[in-house]
Amino acid sequence: MSTKIVNAADATVIPVDDAMTVFDYFTEADGDEVSLVTADLDGIHSNRVNHRSVKLYFVISGKLRVISDGVEQEVGPLSGVRVPAGTWVKLVGENAKVAIICGPAFNPADESFEA
Repeated sequence: MSTKIVNAADATVIPVDDAMTVFDYFTEADGDEVSLVTADLDGIHSNRVNHRSVKLYFVISGKLRVISDGVEQEVGPLSGVRVPAGTWVKLVGENAKVAIICGPAFNPADESFEA
């Protein structure tokens, strides 16, 4: 495998829901150990769980409210929250740009969510 420059303009754009758009940089197809996307989040991203993967939501700019296990926390720029596998989490973004690191790599079959 060779080194590859990944520019933001080259990332695959994936609308997830009304509040979140994901920009895919490093996916399961590149290797199953980890995946990396950035996301623009402005509003409510529904309650969801990854059954096998740990996720780190790292806030680049804006604010992110994280609601998990009945506890609400606010995360600002250059801070993050780690969500263990099997943990339900709801995110509320306020003009947030977030890096999401998922290990093992994100697989849609691994995720359940409430509508």
